[in-house]
Parts: sequence; C-alpha cells; structure tokens
Amino acid sequence: MDWDIAKWAKLHGASSTALTDLLEIDGLSEHIGLSYRNSKELNKIINKDLHGQPKFLCKQIIIASEAFNVFYRDIIECVKALYSDPDFTDFLVFAPERLYADEDQTIWLFHDMHTGQWWWDMQKKLDQRCPGATIVPVIISSDKTQVTMFRNKSAYPVYLTIGNIPKEIRRKPSHRAHILLVYLPTTHLKHITNKALRHCTITNLCHACMSRVLAPLNAAGNDGLVMSSGDSTRRHCHPLFACFVGDYPKQLLVTGVKAIECPKCNIPTNKFKSNTTPFNIHDLHAVLDALAAIDEGDLAFVQACCAAGIQPIIHPFWEGLP
Repeated sequence: MDWDIAKWAKLHGASSTALTDLLEIDGLSEHIGLSYRNSKELNKIINKDLHGQPKFLCKQIIIASEAFNVFYRDIIECVKALYSDPDFTDFLVFAPERLYADEDQTIWLFHDMHTGQWWWDMQKKLDQRCPGATIVPVIISSDKTQVTMFRNKSAYPVYLTIGNIPKEIRRKPSHRAHILLVYLPTTHLKHITNKALRHCTITNLCHACMSRVLAPLNAAGNDGLVMSSGDSTRRHCHPLFACFVGDYPKQLLVTGVKAIECPKCNIPTNKFKSNTTPFNIHDLHAVLDALAAIDEGDLAFVQACCAAGIQPIIHPFWEGLP
C-alpha cells in the first residue's frame, strides 16, 4: 500500500497540501499501514531510500583570469544509473554484431552502434588484454539552441547516454535514456578585445570544463569496473568515450576544425554536396602529434596545429581518453 499511495500522489498531480490533508485524517495512515503520515515524510523517504540520478557537483574553472562555476554530475555514476536501470534490462546490448543483407555475407548492414566497425575494433583491442570484457560506449550530446536560464545567467546543457541501449529506445525522450551531465557556462568574455583571441579562449573554456567532467573515464576505461545491470548480473565493464552528437557549430567546437570545413574528412568545401569526390578521413595520430607540440612553445604549437588543419586548442577533452 505504501508504494500504491506514493505512486498515485506523484503521478496524478495531487498537491502536497492535499496529500497531507488526506493522510492526516484520523486513523487513516495506521489503518492502511502507511510508513508516512504527510507529504514531507514521503519526500524524505523518496530522497533518502530510493535510488535516483546522481547529484550535481560544482567545480570552479579559471580561464583568462576569470572564474566559472561548472555544475556537473559524476559521469561514472551516470553511466551506472543507465546501465542498471530495470526499464532497459531486457534491451541492453553487450557485444558487437554483424548483420548481412545477402546469403554470401558481402553486404554489411549498419543500423545501430553495436553493428558498426568502431565497437568491433575496440572489442578486439580490449580482448587482447582483458578477454570477455564488456564495452559501454559513452555518447555525449549537446544542443546549443537549448540554453537554460538561471536568473540572469545561462548555460548549455550536455547530455549522456550509452550505446548499449538500442537507438529505438535511446532516441525517444519518453524513455528517459539520456541523463543531464553538465551545464557548460556561457560567456562572451567582452574584456578580451581581440576577436580571434576571444574565440580561442571560449573554445578552451569549453574543453577545460568537459575535461574535468570526463576525467573519470580515463581510469574506468583503461582498468574497467564491475557493474550490475537491472537483473543483478555483474560484468566487468569498460566505459569508453564513443562519440559526440551535436550540430555543425558544436562539431567544430569539439573537433577544433576550422569553420566551413568538414569535421570528419578533408573534402573541399565546394564539394560538400558531391558523392563522388574522393576524400580521406582526418588523421587522428597527426592531430594528436600536433597537440603534443604545446610543450615546444607557442609558435611551434600554432604551426603544428595549422599544418594538421585544426585550431590551437590547449588539451581538448578527448585528447587523453581511451
């Protein structure tokens, strides 16, 4: 009866005052065996005893002599919350698959993350040092148009989901397969008069915030951790940063690619609409080598980044992730 009354109160729009007035009817709570006698006691039980989403933390990031408060959740706890959610237990995917459109198995079908090449490649690398481990692909997404206002301040929300949840569930907001991970601070840094320097500083602020939030993925991705799914099955899991989902401006911000260029390949800008122009995927190793040149001085760093086709970002958040 405890659960039924609480469910009715929270899902049918009963106000706190109405619920308290109902439960304070003489002898009602004792007669039906409730463990709470008013809405305040019910909320206390919910907040203390029921498992929910991780609490927000606050960290101060200093960029260009200005301090910014970043509100975020522990990313490992967010991954565990989705992975252990009983609503997803029957649908979770734990290993990559290959699906073919013909009997000769020459036409490979791609329709979800576990059918793609990335999961296969990462599973092979992981099995070499940790056979049988389970990959938990971490998917980060953000929509710059969804600005959240806090009185006179604003922030960009960044969300998290995992690739083990099929996209048919992931893409529907009603299934709540995404968790709000962090609010990125917004600022115009008007005290920086140089436009190029201001843009570069804002980019570095974004990456500094995301680096702080995603930092726990380094140890968890390399060493792994034991996680329980909704059916209490325990597996040795490795949460790995898989991809970032965002509009074109956000892709430029994350990858560091220059404006009007492709974030993925070197196709000429005037050939974007062509499906026959040859292209090459950006060389990640060349990009990482350019970023490592920061230890050689500012001029060498800028020149190396220019040669690699990226902006001079100081330690982008994805630089050291496994």
